[in-house]
Parts: sequence; structure tokens; C-alpha cells
Amino acid sequence: MAISAVRHWTPVLDVGLSGLAPVAGAVVGLLAGLYPAIRAARMQPVDALRGPS
Repeated sequence: MAISAVRHWTPVLDVGLSGLAPVAGAVVGLLAGLYPAIRAARMQPVDALRGPS
């Protein structure tokens, strides 16, 4: 955006990408947190406090 202003270019922003980016970020975040959450849900609290086996 700054380069566009300095060079007097008209910035072009694809509306589809600006709407898709937050959705993609949310999906990646959910998938990244899903595995540790499932693993922690199956673990007994005492085992979690002991540390890795």
C-alpha cells in the first residue's frame, strides 16, 4: 500500500481475497488447535501433571 502511494499507483484489492483471508485463518487455527485439544481430552489429569512419559 505504501509503495502504491509513493509511486502514484492505484491499489487493487480483490474483494474475494479480503473476505476469504479471515476464514482461512480461522480454519487453520482451528485445525492447529484440534489435535492438542483431543489429545488433552483423552488424558487423565494426573498423567498430564506428571509430564511426558
